Parts: sequence; structure tokens; C-alpha cells
Amino acid sequence: MSEEKRKRFISLRIKIWFAFVLIFTPVFIASYIWFYLYTSARVLENISSSLVNTVEGSIEGMDIDGFVELVESERANNELCMPEGEEAGYYPFENELYMEHVVWLDTIGKLTPNARLYTYVKGDDPGEVLGIGSSGALWDEPAGFMFCQSYVSEGTLIYEGLNRRVDVWEPYEDPFGEWITTYAPIVDANGNVVGAVGVDILASYVREVQQGIIRNGVFAFIVSYLLVFGLVYLMSGVVTRPIVMLADIAGEIADGNYDQDLDSMRGGERWLDELDTLTRTFKIMIEKVAEREKTLRKRVKQLEIIVDHTKREEEVNQIVESDFFQDLQ
Repeated sequence: MSEEKRKRFISLRIKIWFAFVLIFTPVFIASYIWFYLYTSARVLENISSSLVNTVEGSIEGMDIDGFVELVESERANNELCMPEGEEAGYYPFENELYMEHVVWLDTIGKLTPNARLYTYVKGDDPGEVLGIGSSGALWDEPAGFMFCQSYVSEGTLIYEGLNRRVDVWEPYEDPFGEWITTYAPIVDANGNVVGAVGVDILASYVREVQQGIIRNGVFAFIVSYLLVFGLVYLMSGVVTRPIVMLADIAGEIADGNYDQDLDSMRGGERWLDELDTLTRTFKIMIEKVAEREKTLRKRVKQLEIIVDHTKREEEVNQIVESDFFQDLQ
């Protein structure tokens, strides 16, 4: 078997399509990775910005004097709030100041989906804080910081929130769950820190958003990938069609069929390209080859006549010059 026969035939259309796939697949993958990283960063940035706005807005609209009075009166007058912070805490729904406070926290919390607001004050022990109010207090099943609930910061920055605004964008875990958080101090008219506000969002919410980006991104990637390379396959067929036709015509010419219609392969007269030039050149070549073959056939016929005439003369001369013909004469 010859080397030419051992080679496999792969159409030019498939080669062009496969080349596009090899070149642009890494581009698609890199684009998706960049999109995911950029969008994830933007999601976290938007959530963190929302937390900052929420904590600042809650302090700005808060009745700080009422907050101070609530802390002082409830802690002093209710035996459920132990001075040492030993009890688990409670929800003083009968206290009007408390209700006004948690209603405000709940109102602000509804402006930021999945956010949980709470307020607290400094405890008696180092690193200890005592809960005051929570936006979850008005839920069907009250949740969140209870009034006078003691919490000792271990590995969190909640205590630092009594001194300055603290942003914790890296998810951390406490006994209540895994969160990202912003803390900010509550300052009265005299510039004294009287407590702090915390705003939490479950880290699982951020992950859900990021996973949603991954799912939607993968779907968009697959659809766009298939669509683009499907179009490339169709376009490669359009581009290679004239070349395939020329190859077929070349095979017909090799068999001696010079009567070929090449005008249908040419584009418009206004916009020409290399294929039009090739088609025009091919057409001229066919005409010249056909003319040369016609000329050659005519010359061959003439030569055959000359050869036949010469052969006859030689045969006549052989007969005339033979001894038998001489004797007959």
C-alpha cells in the first residue's frame, strides 16, 4: 500500500473548526474563571457595603437616649438581669423602650435581606458583652441576642466594636453559626460610647450566591461555547465550499471534462476576495488547457496522417524495388 493511500483524509472544514476549538477553548475557560472571580468579589463587596450602610443607618436613626435609659432602667429594675451576667437573658416585651428599640432594629433589618441586627453593651468581665436588643426578637419564634445575655468574645472582634467600627469579611464561626459581620459603637451626644451595634449575615448566604454564580456561569459557558463553535462550523463550511468545489472540478478536468461552470462560484462584482481571484484564474487555466489539448489533438492527427503517408510511400518503394516487381516489368 502506497504512502498516499495510508494517509487519512480530513476535510479542510474539520481542520478549520478544530483549530478554532483548540485556540478559543482556553480563552473561554480563562474568561469564565475571570468572570467568576470578578463577580464573586463584587458580590462580597456589595454585601459588605450593604452591612456597613445598615449599621451606620441603624445608629443614625436610633433613639440613643432611649437606648441608654433602657439599659439603665431594665438592668437596675429587673431581677432577671443579674449584675454578674450569669443568667441566659430574656426578652422584656413589657418594656416600651425595649419594644421601640427592637422595632427599629427589625425595620432596618428588613431593608437588608438575610441581615440580623443586634445591640450590646460592655460587660463587667474582660471581653464580656451583654446583649440588649435584636431584630429577631419580633420573629414568630424570638431569636438573637436576648437582653442581658452574656457573651465572652473568643476569637471574634465583637468586643472591639465598642471602640471602633470593625469589618469582618472573612467568615468566622461562633456558637450561633458562621458569619460575616460589621460592628460599630453607639456614641451619645457627649461623645461617650454607650453600646454597639452588630450586623450579621450568614456565610452560607454568601456561598449560596457564589454557587448560584457558578451554576449560572457554567450554564452560560456551555451554551455560548456550543453556540460559538456551532457557528464556526457553519461558517467554515461557507468558507471552504468554493475550495471543495474547485477540488471536485479539478478531478473532472483530470478526467478530461473541461466543460465546467465556474461563474456560480464567484461572489458579487462589488466585493471580491482571494477565492474570486482563484476562481477566475482557474477558469482561465481551464480554457487554456482545453485549447492546448485541442491543438495537441489536431497536431497529433496531422502527425498520424504524415506518418501514414510516409509509411505508404515506404511500402510502395519496397514493392517497386523488389526483384519480383523488376521481373514483372
